[in-house]
Amino acid sequence: MVGAGLLSRRRMVAGALVASVLSGRDAFAGVPGRIVALDWAMAETLAALGAPLVAVAEAPLYAQRVVQPALPAQTQDVGLRSWPNLEALRALRPDLIVTMEGYGIPPARLERIAPVRALPLYSAERKPLALARRAVGDLAALTGRHAEGAQLLAALDVALARGIPDDHPLLIVKFADDRLLDVYGPGSLFHDVLAAMGLRNAWTGPTNSWGFATAGLDQLARYPAARLVIIEPAPPARLLNSALWRALPQMQAGQVTVLPPVWVFGGVPSAIRFADLLGAA
Repeated sequence: MVGAGLLSRRRMVAGALVASVLSGRDAFAGVPGRIVALDWAMAETLAALGAPLVAVAEAPLYAQRVVQPALPAQTQDVGLRSWPNLEALRALRPDLIVTMEGYGIPPARLERIAPVRALPLYSAERKPLALARRAVGDLAALTGRHAEGAQLLAALDVALARGIPDDHPLLIVKFADDRLLDVYGPGSLFHDVLAAMGLRNAWTGPTNSWGFATAGLDQLARYPAARLVIIEPAPPARLLNSALWRALPQMQAGQVTVLPPVWVFGGVPSAIRFADLLGAA
């Protein structure tokens, strides 16, 4: 009887925890068996936890931009991250919809379909890595995967502790087209990862609420001592063959590194992937 009473109390506490972090039509008791993620940072975190993902917004593109962890084989697509297909969502009958706070469709529209959990990540705090850590804890609690959450955070700590013997400040960029690129500075996941690894971000200019600034190649030349780290896709061929590109001080010094795709607005799994790729490169 004592064991049964203890188990009952644990179930009550677990149910109260889930209800406390949910908004929406009806907070369910227990853990969700069918989850839809409308944001890739949340989707990659849920996938890393082994949570029951049934659908992800823009699921086919996830494999190209986020890459790892892979989504479950039967994960369905529910339209755009900014505005999903509500009819497709409704037909899936999810127990929980997870999205990013402040981005995309208003949660009130989604709450007519299922309980919603909107987690902050890129916010006025400008601390995406810290918020990504918190998101792991929240999602692990929601899905009853506490051990998996602890393992994921431990893997992050290992990745951030990697030593990289490079004294150069780093310019982390991704090309928007053959003329403009996004440079990641304060407020970005990459900036926080560099700081945690004891590396310097060379970009000192202002950034937007997502932690990046759009710049031209001429602005890269202002940082001749920096190593240029490019997130694929690589620069277009016509740019690589241009005199402007060859004249960059980073090119002339052989200080250019190209990394495979990493989700630039990711959570803890993207932080681990970025740290690992940077160390391997």
